[in-house]
Amino acid sequence: MAKFDPANPFGEEGMLAVLMRLADENDRSWRRTRKGDRRPREDVAKQMESARRNRKAKQDAAAERLARERAIRNSTARPPGEDIASRMLKAMEPGKYYGMGDLVRLIGEGRAARAKVHQVLVRRKWVEKARNPHWSGVVPSPDEIEAGAEPHPQHLYRLTEAGFLHRNGLDKLNKPV
Repeated sequence: MAKFDPANPFGEEGMLAVLMRLADENDRSWRRTRKGDRRPREDVAKQMESARRNRKAKQDAAAERLARERAIRNSTARPPGEDIASRMLKAMEPGKYYGMGDLVRLIGEGRAARAKVHQVLVRRKWVEKARNPHWSGVVPSPDEIEAGAEPHPQHLYRLTEAGFLHRNGLDKLNKPV
């Protein structure tokens, strides 16, 4: 766009051409974008293109951030056969009974991992649940537990045939070829 010249305010067109252009209803060179704001079509097009570029840049940045987060999340995930339930299966020996606490201690996890016995192992019928004949039904007080009392668990779990077969499949999965 040409610079404004105070000596010739209507440019090379002249005053009549400017008045004709302003009177023409089909002329869209001036476009109302807001109340009281009239700008040339080129300025509005530049603004729209700039907004489009900014939006695209934000989307690209968000996509890169999500890809980085996904890579971090996937890098900390355990490989197949190394999740809590699989490690519990590998630690169990056929024919032996284990309490939930025993299984968790065998794999070196915290108390929260006890839930995997019911959530995964029992539901998939990889272990069977049996009542413990040594369970007295008496739960020690917190003071007795702090003093070192270890009550017998109410239920014990034993590897089933399906669990044994799945466990052998896990061993093959993690062995290098």
